[in-house]
Amino acid sequence: MHTELPSSWRWVDDAAPRYHEVQLPLSRLAWLPFADIPRSYDLFSLYADLNDAYPEGFVIRGCPPGMSDLFLSLEHETFRTGIDALIDLTDRSHFEGKKVLASLKRGWRHGRVEEVPIENVCAKRFGALWSSTPHAGTPRLRNVYRSDPAHASRCFIFRSCSGEWLACMTLSRRGKNAYHTELMLRSTDAPGDIMECLIAETAEQLRSEGVGELSLGEVPFLLHEEDLQPMSLLERVLVVAAPLCRHAYDYEGLYAFKNKFRPRWRTMRLCAGPGVSFTPSLLVELAYAMGFIELFTHSTAQLLESMKDENETSS
Repeated sequence: MHTELPSSWRWVDDAAPRYHEVQLPLSRLAWLPFADIPRSYDLFSLYADLNDAYPEGFVIRGCPPGMSDLFLSLEHETFRTGIDALIDLTDRSHFEGKKVLASLKRGWRHGRVEEVPIENVCAKRFGALWSSTPHAGTPRLRNVYRSDPAHASRCFIFRSCSGEWLACMTLSRRGKNAYHTELMLRSTDAPGDIMECLIAETAEQLRSEGVGELSLGEVPFLLHEEDLQPMSLLERVLVVAAPLCRHAYDYEGLYAFKNKFRPRWRTMRLCAGPGVSFTPSLLVELAYAMGFIELFTHSTAQLLESMKDENETSS
């Protein structure tokens, strides 16, 4: 069976898998946000290794349809979390829409895109770019993407005409002909249209190498319109409650940006090992381990403070 790895899992040339384990605080289950998997492994050998390594149970997020289908066929629990934007690199029409073409025309005036070898990424320069992003002052999500470029597979930057890093995009290799986007960072002071240039030029470089697919990453809280499988009660609760989280995580804005490229959207899921059930408490544990509860609390406090200031000003 074709092996397409979960989001932020990497193909490597090692002989044995390496898992990054996060132990959930109450259930004591192993959540596996990252892993390095030998190219020789297929889904069956990967599943067997996971069962041997974590006999008491495990949870994986960002599972694409191939992996989630295997778990469903074995009658293990899965949970829909969002949709993934997939770019077919053999189809240039992803970058031929009016909005994208207009952004590319404006963006190229401000600099160029180039790849920086992972081993040459300057931590100080990368840190400065991250500190200049619009969300630099808010709590970061944890274990959702490879935040350290040294742990990614590739890194592309948009460099200004004066040599300044204005934006950055890191990738992990999740299959023979597939890459997954980890980070997309843009300086607050940078022109907005450069992100389209960064994605388009990265896609062109991958295409020239014979790569077939580029995932722009998951948009959480949304369901695929072609996914007709009945929702579980917890999945319905997630969809209904999602708008309450928009002030903390603008998933609709993220969807609008990625949808510019006319991607093929597909369902992404949490997958559980044998005997593990998705319960409200387990989902709360995962939200805590991801840093989402901290982000939500911080953003809510800021929102309430802003509303308070507005009321005082108007009165």
